[in-house]
Amino acid sequence: MLAGEGNAMKIAIGLWQQEVNAFSPVPTTLASFERAGILYGQDVIERSARASEIAGFVACARERPGVEILPTLSAWTMPSGPVTREARLVLKQRLLERLRGAGRLDGILLALHGAMVAEDEPDVEGDLLAAIRAEWGAGVPVAVTLDHHGCVTRRMVENSLALVGYRTEPHLDQFEVGRRAARILLDTIGGALRPVTGWSKLPMIAAGDLRVPDGPLGPHYAAAEALERQQGVLAASIFPEYFYADSPELGWSVVVVADDARALAEAGAQELARGLWRDRQSFMPVGWPAPRAAVEQALAIEGGPVVLADFGDTTTGGAPGDSTAILKELLAHELPGRALVTVVDAQTVEAAIAVGVGNELTAELGGKIDRKHHTPVRVTGRVRAISDGRYVMADGPVPGPADMKRTVVLEVGSLSIVVSEQAGPVLHPALYRSVGLEPADASIVVVKSAYSFRAAYAPFARAMIMVNSPGVTSADLRSNAHLFRLAPRPLYPLDDDATF
Repeated sequence: MLAGEGNAMKIAIGLWQQEVNAFSPVPTTLASFERAGILYGQDVIERSARASEIAGFVACARERPGVEILPTLSAWTMPSGPVTREARLVLKQRLLERLRGAGRLDGILLALHGAMVAEDEPDVEGDLLAAIRAEWGAGVPVAVTLDHHGCVTRRMVENSLALVGYRTEPHLDQFEVGRRAARILLDTIGGALRPVTGWSKLPMIAAGDLRVPDGPLGPHYAAAEALERQQGVLAASIFPEYFYADSPELGWSVVVVADDARALAEAGAQELARGLWRDRQSFMPVGWPAPRAAVEQALAIEGGPVVLADFGDTTTGGAPGDSTAILKELLAHELPGRALVTVVDAQTVEAAIAVGVGNELTAELGGKIDRKHHTPVRVTGRVRAISDGRYVMADGPVPGPADMKRTVVLEVGSLSIVVSEQAGPVLHPALYRSVGLEPADASIVVVKSAYSFRAAYAPFARAMIMVNSPGVTSADLRSNAHLFRLAPRPLYPLDDDATF
């Protein structure tokens, strides 16, 4: 329905997402969001991915006569360090201004992440939702979608109608999550529902196998879906929260939304939480090899490609992408075929462009950003390609364009090193293909991704090995236990005395 037609139900929609690694040395600035592209008005709908929460909001609304969608703002950027105070305040104010500019509202749909931490505010989403409630009141309900890794806080629960989380890892269900949240909101405004929330918080984090529906979390998500089939349960979401988003309310959550049945919601959340706590050890990275052992395992596998997941340098988890841990091992071993790896190093990119394609370059590569975990490695190679660092991921959990800025390929024997000025999502074959390298033909391919790479690589990978590598996204949480300043303690697995 067009604006102004009849007595339309007016629903504002928006997106503001960023997963913050509190220990990353790279701050998230306003320019970070601007480089990724901030959208306003109709561009929020027209330029959002077809599989996004925004698309789910719109699809649900268009199924209902008399619903008018009012797009406000969409802002997203790659995970990195804490959001600066300036970026937080500017984007919060822009979103609030566009909500005000929408005029009379019957409801609000927001696609948030849940793990956005700012240098001056550890609960960015809770702060935003509290500001909206203070200005618009409970009479304008707000339904929120959250990433699987969202860190649910009391302010988020108390200032929203419903919180609905992703239920796949790699994330492939954003559209349906958007539809679900929209249905709850629209049915509430229409008088058919009276949602209440049950919330259970667990004193635990984990950085192991968090895949869904595969992996040890699968049965727990199946239990949540079974709970949703009970009369009156609207949504049951499990949040294995982002382990390095250091905050005062860090810890896994279960959120159950029910129709006018608080006891049902609370009992369901508690039951799911008890099951997660019982199986907590199964979510740890048991048996994951260190970089040297991982490379040796890969070399022992006949055929390829073998995908090595550099968990400690996961760029979509806030790591800077300049780890040399696996690179050093690849250089130290004889490779049976082509191996592919990425490193962020703007200085080396500049030097490679200066010498030109076809010429030799010696450089101290990588280890210049995350100096706590990595050191540069000296390499001599030939510059094989120079590109603008842009590529498009046609599918997977984050489809769409990516930009690593200027990028070069250094060839050192059978090793092709993709060196870029800034980090991109190193989880899709499109990255390597954009510089003329074919992952399907390689013997070893390194990705800097925790889980999301599986969707794109599974169709042709011979094997996939999770590497317990060092870095600001290391799976070995105890090795970084000393870095946590805000997280409540005791907290499993950092502390042996955590109880639930």
